[in-house]
Amino acid sequence: MKKYKPVKIFCSQCRPYVGTWDGRSTSNYIVRCSKCRKRVVYYVDSGEIEVKDIPKRNCSSGMTFI
Repeated sequence: MKKYKPVKIFCSQCRPYVGTWDGRSTSNYIVRCSKCRKRVVYYVDSGEIEVKDIPKRNCSSGMTFI
């Protein structure tokens, strides 16, 4: 049985804890930082963290598309 190692994600701009990647999923982990109001993207393949602005809404339901 393969043992998975979860990774804790921190915002690289203001340093609070924002979430945990479970170690199994292959899609990028995207979460919002509650302190600086930025979108934190953890790239699973490379292990890098990128901080971006939250995109504007493009529909009335409030859903944002990547």
